[in-house]
Amino acid sequence: MAPACSSLMSVATDVVVIGAGAAGVAAARALHDKGVSVVVLEARERIGGRVYTLRDPSAPLPVELGAEFIHGSADELQFLLRKARLAHVDVAGERYSVAGTQIRRLDDFWEQLDRVMRRLDESSGDRSFQQFLDSHPGGRQLARERRLALRWVEGFHAADSRVISAHSLAEAGWPGDDVEERRLGRVIDGYNRVIEWLAKPLAVRIRTSAVVTRVRWSPGAVVVHVNPGDRGVHRSIEARAAIVAVPLGVLKASIDAVRHDNDDIGTIEFVPELQQKRRALDALAVGSVVRVVLRFRERFWSDEYDALSFLHTQDDDFPTWWTSYPMREGVFVGWCGGPHARALAELQVDALEARAVGSLARQFHMSKPRLRALLEGFWTHDWEHDPFARGAYSYAAVGGAEAASWLARPLRRTLFFAGEASDSDGSTGTVHGALASGRRAAKQVMRALA
Repeated sequence: MAPACSSLMSVATDVVVIGAGAAGVAAARALHDKGVSVVVLEARERIGGRVYTLRDPSAPLPVELGAEFIHGSADELQFLLRKARLAHVDVAGERYSVAGTQIRRLDDFWEQLDRVMRRLDESSGDRSFQQFLDSHPGGRQLARERRLALRWVEGFHAADSRVISAHSLAEAGWPGDDVEERRLGRVIDGYNRVIEWLAKPLAVRIRTSAVVTRVRWSPGAVVVHVNPGDRGVHRSIEARAAIVAVPLGVLKASIDAVRHDNDDIGTIEFVPELQQKRRALDALAVGSVVRVVLRFRERFWSDEYDALSFLHTQDDDFPTWWTSYPMREGVFVGWCGGPHARALAELQVDALEARAVGSLARQFHMSKPRLRALLEGFWTHDWEHDPFARGAYSYAAVGGAEAASWLARPLRRTLFFAGEASDSDGSTGTVHGALASGRRAAKQVMRALA
């Protein structure tokens, strides 16, 4: 969905929303439903942000290049799925791990993780997760579990273990023994259908290819300057309030940038600067992820591992793989998070494809030429260098367990903040956290305007 961009020199509205990802669209929809005049500005040619679903005619299923899973109970998202009548399915199947030359069932994955994570202690001073691991919790008998926990934190949280807050992980960093929170699901027709459904009543109020360059603000008044490129002639949007719903990587770059000629695409100059948000932004980190999608002519693994859903390995390039199960298609997704992902992200697409094929071939003890001969499709998106993302999703650095709530606080009842990084209910890094943050920001705006 890419709403048309009207040709306007200046627009006046109650609220301007910067960013049409899950948070921005959720905020705009909530305001629109309450009769508040709103304009949404999106730098990309599409809406959705880090929800990026590709529909390739050659692929039997939607190709998710960004968010894919419904994590845990996800009440905010489940509510939308019901209203939009979007079918979703639990990711069933079996987990396997690669140990030496063997692929083994991993039936106790969550129990292994829990043996380490439950030893995190919020009562003492905060430290990094790596410092926690270096204290050897559980002694020798939990050495294997500590390696799994490290992979989990680097992968699921996209985090550097030397940076991420142990307190934040203790509070909401893993599902514990809650079976409901361990669940994973998928939107069958693609995650972007959720964003499209939310945006449908707003189509004429969403401006795509509208790159925000400057936000001038004072209590009760905002002027947003836009560079629309070749589409339209927007110059400014005037509003009583603004919701800033850009990714954390963009917001951090905007605050930290040394701006002379205003030519760093994607960053936003705030006048006056957002000094009050420096504490929150310094306490939050942007994770790194490389995700690749490979489609094969056949499910070459099905004879021995027909119900394989997740494959956990010790591979440096792609330590985690998953299939499309319970859909029986020849699709494998490779995932690398944390510090090594930053290095992988420097590779050209052809080199990255070769590394992915090599990684998967190693797990199944196949030759690379044989596996490549089965390969019919390869997709990826470089989130690390995407100027409108600048990384994957957020996590709390040491001392920043409360940073999401700091970021969520409005400034002078005029600037409001949404996005997964500002969700203070423990759902940072998730789509349902982004949706919840957008609805929370909309409520804050409505109270301020009232």
